[in-house]
Amino acid sequence: MNFLNSIKRRGERAVLLLLAAALAALTAFGGCSRAGDNGGVTDEKLVVPSDTVVLAVKEDRTSREAQKRLEQCVDRYIEAFREVHPETGVKAVYYPELPKKLTGIDCLLLGADDMLLYAAGGLTDAEPYLGEYGFSASDLVGGAENVARIDPGEPLLMIPFNYDHTVVLGDRQLFEEAGVAVPGADWTIDGLEETAEALTGRQGSITYSGIYMPHYMNYTWQYFCNLLAGTYLTDGRFDFGSEGPVNTAVKRFYAFYAHNAAYTPGLSSGNRTCVMSLTFASMPGRDNLSFQTEKDAARNPGKRVDELLASGNLVLLPLPSASDGTRTGMANTDFIKGFAVNSGSKKQDMAGKLAAFCLTETAQQILNGCFGGIPSSRAMLQSDFWRKGVFEGANGDNALIGIEEGRRDDFTAALKGDPDIYNKNVRMRSVFSAVMVRELKSNKSQDKFIKNLGIFAEDANKVIDGKIAVYSREGVA
Repeated sequence: MNFLNSIKRRGERAVLLLLAAALAALTAFGGCSRAGDNGGVTDEKLVVPSDTVVLAVKEDRTSREAQKRLEQCVDRYIEAFREVHPETGVKAVYYPELPKKLTGIDCLLLGADDMLLYAAGGLTDAEPYLGEYGFSASDLVGGAENVARIDPGEPLLMIPFNYDHTVVLGDRQLFEEAGVAVPGADWTIDGLEETAEALTGRQGSITYSGIYMPHYMNYTWQYFCNLLAGTYLTDGRFDFGSEGPVNTAVKRFYAFYAHNAAYTPGLSSGNRTCVMSLTFASMPGRDNLSFQTEKDAARNPGKRVDELLASGNLVLLPLPSASDGTRTGMANTDFIKGFAVNSGSKKQDMAGKLAAFCLTETAQQILNGCFGGIPSSRAMLQSDFWRKGVFEGANGDNALIGIEEGRRDDFTAALKGDPDIYNKNVRMRSVFSAVMVRELKSNKSQDKFIKNLGIFAEDANKVIDGKIAVYSREGVA
């Protein structure tokens, strides 16, 4: 009798173990989990089968609805991927912030800024995986490819699936009220100066500035430096003060404010209405709202996109070229998203297939529905699924001009090769903006402007040279 009871107990235990294993397998293949800390998925004690990859995703904490949309998008992406690769399971794990340690993670859905967290060796070169679907790096629009590498020729650390870059947004009605023709998409920087100057002044009861151009944002002054000098660095270091191409470019940039042709909080004064805005196509609001009053924001056409779309008055123009036709672009790294593969994963082949799937037509449409932007796949640029909102009609065609020349809108070029590139870049970018806003209030002095840039450069170069850990100066002369 005891022998029979023993067999019965063993049988019950076996059934329970089988049920537990089945539930674990089901969990590993679908649904989502949330990580409790920043130390990798092993802390969750997830049971992950050998044929399943773990996908780390950064939560959208703006709202519950936004997070729900994100999860639905990721689920649809995984479902579409598994229709092509039914042999591979995918487990999505959501993090408030992506973990520093990638233990237990095979693939990541991340932003171009977050990519820098792992630039020192946490990510494998994703380029070889593109061939799984017949792609190569040349199938990416040039700006997206540039953002996904620290430097040309270096590994492709992520496979971006969308893109956003700097454009000029304008209010057609204000052009008409000022009696100035809307420029063509082939305009040059000389044309930008002429148009901004022509729009500046008083018309009836309204005082106009030609363009809203936040001087403290990297994408503004870097555009001038990259276009007119080829870079904002001299031999890899900041050098605004010495006479040379970079100094000349900065002075030309500053001249817009000196002539009141451009408006920016901190340098400009007076109640002015701006006809144009140097901003991002997909995220026109991302120009440091914390530095702006509600009144300042109202002057910016980039903050009134919905209103301008509704009235049919939104004008989107590409960044002007140089007089010889040369173009440059500034990519919005805060917006661009993609997939990357953990170099420490034992399932890199499966993870690479999951990552590269984002360039397929099916995936591009799924991801665009949640993340928006311009497709990173050249093959998708003439499709209709992304041509909505700010990209409707001719605006969408204009948004594609200069898309091949995009560069990062941060200080990565100054910090390439630094193992702490993420922290140094974030700190340098935020402190630079704060210093520019706080210290340059309405002084209308080019010499003071250049001097303050030089003081910033002094400490920034110490960071580049490794003499100080992070940018730390709290004030300038």
